Amino acid sequence: METITINDSTLINDLIQINNDRIAGYKKAIEIADRLHIDTLNPIFVDYMNQSELFIEELKPYLEQHAKAATDGTMISGKLFRIWMDIKSAVSGNDQKSLLSSCEQGEDAFTKTYKDVVDNQDWEITHDLLLLIEKQLAIQLEAHEYIKTLRDKGL
Repeated sequence: METITINDSTLINDLIQINNDRIAGYKKAIEIADRLHIDTLNPIFVDYMNQSELFIEELKPYLEQHAKAATDGTMISGKLFRIWMDIKSAVSGNDQKSLLSSCEQGEDAFTKTYKDVVDNQDWEITHDLLLLIEKQLAIQLEAHEYIKTLRDKGL
């Protein structure tokens, strides 16, 4: 007899929440960049916000299969990350490198959340959902590396 797996709505909502965190984090990054007059980074930040909005849209159908509503909230860790960005920009160099370092911290949290899902075999998710999560993670890892490269080059 074949085991039928279902998509865990808690897991999907966690992924949606980390994407909401990422969007909110980049909104905060745009505010800081504008304040520091380094708004040349804003198109990159907007691209990554749009990326997370697309990720959310791709995840929502998996919730709708179980008549669950997608969350529009953020995770506590994401809220703490945005507060930390404010404090760090106020205390440290008030420069582009500090801002990009903060963005990289947010990307690290995103990566960790997605990798935890991919590496944890206890989740009850379908193969197609797992493939979607792996695809989103691969796209995000490219963004993460780009932010890290910009930070390291001081651009």
